[in-house]
Amino acid sequence: MTIDRAMPPRWKEVLLEECGSTFTEARRHPAWTIVSTVRQTHGRGRFNRAWFGEPGGLWMSCNLPLAGNAPWGMLPLVAGAALFRALQPLCIPGLRLRWPNDLMVRRGKLAGILVERPAADLASVGIGMNVFNDVLSLHGRTADVPVRLADLAAHCPQLPQLRLGIADALADTFAAFAGQGAAALIPMLEPAWGPSLPVVAVTDSARVCGFFHGIQADGSPILRRADGSFATVPAVAVNALRELV
Repeated sequence: MTIDRAMPPRWKEVLLEECGSTFTEARRHPAWTIVSTVRQTHGRGRFNRAWFGEPGGLWMSCNLPLAGNAPWGMLPLVAGAALFRALQPLCIPGLRLRWPNDLMVRRGKLAGILVERPAADLASVGIGMNVFNDVLSLHGRTADVPVRLADLAAHCPQLPQLRLGIADALADTFAAFAGQGAAALIPMLEPAWGPSLPVVAVTDSARVCGFFHGIQADGSPILRRADGSFATVPAVAVNALRELV
């Protein structure tokens, strides 16, 4: 994977009061730009699921440079590793990643990640995180129970500090992956998965059950079956991976 290694001394930031989607706004900007907003009115997650972006949360898209043949399909995992590493110093019990793009705290959802490629030489990493926003009003409106960082961290960073800390962790993780591929990424992810939970991987033609065991070098999830054998489900075929707890 090839990237532009001439990184600027810091990210360029574009802060908006309100927008439909930071993804849409990010398309207008070059690599190494962070687009964030106070309120996001039409945010979305995987499979175009709605994402509620009220004031007090962290709603941002970070643009990264790509070569034309870059394996950008791994970027949700790169972003997940970066997000997990950025929050580790806060010592949040139960912090973990759920394959491929959710940051969880035990059973509650703290943040989601979505990656798009608006141009051949550009990837945009969207991150939505509950920080100070009202999550009580979201109960019953989302698939997972939402939790927020302000209730979980003894010393919750303010949004500007959090935004730049996550962006810098993303740049570092991206550079490591660009240089070493999955050999750099998988060790970062191993401590992030948390306890091995029972899951079902749903594809167009099958439902594969087992305990989540990690990923292959291409990001495909590995499940441990009840008989002790292992099944790898190609990432491109997985429509959903649901936890059975």
